[in-house]
Amino acid sequence: MQKNLLYIVLLMGVIVSQDSFPESLLVDIPGGEFSMGELEAEYLGPPGSYDAFVHIITLNSFQMSETEISNEQYAQFLNSAFLDNLIEVHIETGSGPDNGNLLVYGTEIAAEDFSSEVLYNLSGTRVMKDHDNDDGDNDSFTGVIEPENPLNIAYIGFDESNESNEWFYVKDPANLEDFDWMELTNYYNYTDVSHEPDESILLNDYDSWSELADYPNNLPTVLEVSNWPATFIRWYGAKAFVLFYNIDLPSEAQWEYAARGGSEFNYSTSDGNINHDGSSANWNYLEAEPSLGHVLDIYLNEPNPFGLYNMAGNVWEWVEDWYDQDFYTISDGETDPLNIIDTGKKVRRGGSWNYHLSTLKSAARANDEKFKGNDHFGFRVVKNEPLIQIGDVNQDDLIDVLDLVVTVDLILNNQYDEIADVNNDDSLDVLDIVELVEIIMY
Repeated sequence: MQKNLLYIVLLMGVIVSQDSFPESLLVDIPGGEFSMGELEAEYLGPPGSYDAFVHIITLNSFQMSETEISNEQYAQFLNSAFLDNLIEVHIETGSGPDNGNLLVYGTEIAAEDFSSEVLYNLSGTRVMKDHDNDDGDNDSFTGVIEPENPLNIAYIGFDESNESNEWFYVKDPANLEDFDWMELTNYYNYTDVSHEPDESILLNDYDSWSELADYPNNLPTVLEVSNWPATFIRWYGAKAFVLFYNIDLPSEAQWEYAARGGSEFNYSTSDGNINHDGSSANWNYLEAEPSLGHVLDIYLNEPNPFGLYNMAGNVWEWVEDWYDQDFYTISDGETDPLNIIDTGKKVRRGGSWNYHLSTLKSAARANDEKFKGNDHFGFRVVKNEPLIQIGDVNQDDLIDVLDLVVTVDLILNNQYDEIADVNNDDSLDVLDIVELVEIIMY
């Protein structure tokens, strides 16, 4: 009997280890007190949008992934969740890249947070924005509508050729049968869009996109793409990832504390400064031709003093908090603050490859609905210290008869354990047994 029980426990350990986020990819972030936010006089965002009120908070120690979650890591998650019957794939019948968008949905047995929700758009639906300055107003966010660089398409695919071998994978961008850039870009017909004339945009003139001039010879390799951050990630998709691995999205406070590198850095880089050549962060330093940019390797440039890469730029990173412009004013002096009140929008941090300088600041805030995805939306993860629950003596997140057995054993052996001291009188005796029984029963 004991031998069989041991076998089951060992088997469960194997299963858990397969669904665990690798400890080697996490770095230790020491806790401490810090000044969060920035003075309004130092704010560089849009006029009237200042919401980063300075306040003092305290954080307990935690671990954070040293990089954004990559395409390879997200494909591994999808594979594991698919095998566990937590997600299913639907193919929309409408037109679009890959003859219809391959969509991942949470199943009815998935965690409530993402069941029946669209987690990730596998084909990488394009986003139309004005990222050129040819309309004469020198404003990269008004006027002519154009596609963002086609190198930013999400690369996660789904192999449905064999029912017994269905699998998520990182697409080969150099394989024209698998991923034809011209066809994908041609899907978007801009001729019926009302805007100021721009022939290169209207005609989908690929030669005007310098990175496609040598198409397909200049496409990234599978290895390169595997190490790019996963994009088009909705908040749902980030949340599904952390729920699966029993870890967390960072709180807004954790994210900023980590971004400052323990040195109150103004910008979330290796030394708190920004170089205008892309050597400190992947951001829109190109200015006049931002459409030439795209995501880059998760280990790009030097890490900050905590050992974290790309806290500034590359992709915006989802965090756990709901967005509230006044949350900083009411969380002053708190320990591990987290806004859990649904405001309709989630916070994202860090700027991205196609955003401007001010968004790279450690205190910069942005927000979006949690069902939004984009070619510059990604995330990273944290692992928090487990909360100690009085009475959970064996620390299995349950208070039951097994805890009672361990407590009795401690008393018989004249040993003390703070977690077993249910009545908090600095001793273990029959009174703790009585209270523990009441907790279990009621």
